[in-house]
Amino acid sequence: MDEEIRLSGADHPHVQIPRLGELDAVWARRIVLAVVASLVVGLLGGIAAALLLGERGLLSPVQWGLVVGGAALLVSGIILSLTRADDAPRNDLMDARARASKGLRTSVRRGAVPRDPVLREMQDYMAVEMVQYAWPILLTVPGMALVVWALFVPVPAVLVALLLVLVWAAVRVNGTVVGRRYYQLRGLL
Repeated sequence: MDEEIRLSGADHPHVQIPRLGELDAVWARRIVLAVVASLVVGLLGGIAAALLLGERGLLSPVQWGLVVGGAALLVSGIILSLTRADDAPRNDLMDARARASKGLRTSVRRGAVPRDPVLREMQDYMAVEMVQYAWPILLTVPGMALVVWALFVPVPAVLVALLLVLVWAAVRVNGTVVGRRYYQLRGLL
């Protein structure tokens, strides 16, 4: 390569990337914990609304429970989207990230892993990142849907926000599918 690719956290430049099963197990635990916590928060929100507001509030206690539970799911998904379950270095430079992502997609499309060890390592690190994209979506999309359902107010701003979340989800799921195919090419299941 004609320019040096900088990695953050690359004190140990050749980090072994985790197997797909290991990543899936970590994310499954995180999702289950977030769902249980959101259910508890939603239940407590409904009980608090019933005790404090009764039927005279803006929403019914059930609606408050759905709004609070959905918001907890949504916030959990957003927080989890900022985390990862591995120690692989990350590309600091956006153009390096874009090249690694494009190279990974090309490798998947061609069905071949690059022979150049530097390119392969960069694609490996990008694949580790991409296979984790869709996990937080399991929380954010249902959370947003619960909030909209509980409020059942077809306000244009709410619907636009829901559409933006759905577009974000589609892009992330596509990246996850590509990352998983790359993992299959490398035999790291």
